[in-house]
Amino acid sequence: MPGEIVGEVFSGIFRFIFRLFVEIIVEIFIKGLGYLIYRPFNKNVDPDGFRVAILGLVIWVLIFFAAYEIMAFMEIDSCLDSGGSYNYQLDSCEQSIN
Repeated sequence: MPGEIVGEVFSGIFRFIFRLFVEIIVEIFIKGLGYLIYRPFNKNVDPDGFRVAILGLVIWVLIFFAAYEIMAFMEIDSCLDSGGSYNYQLDSCEQSIN
């Protein structure tokens, strides 16, 4: 009996945390961003619509891709600033020893 009560309490807590996570990620970050971008182009946009969700998801993918590319560029720039040469085939910085 006490094991069932503890199991129900933990189950309720995990359901609450999962629901909160889904609400924050999907509703605010994905649909919210999609709505903010789609709204200036269409005044009759549904904030919970499929187009808003897909647009938000595509924008987040583009944001992560751009961040990855910027970080790679910064790594190359840092290598060149320190006096090394960047080997693009090995994707590594090579420092010359004088």
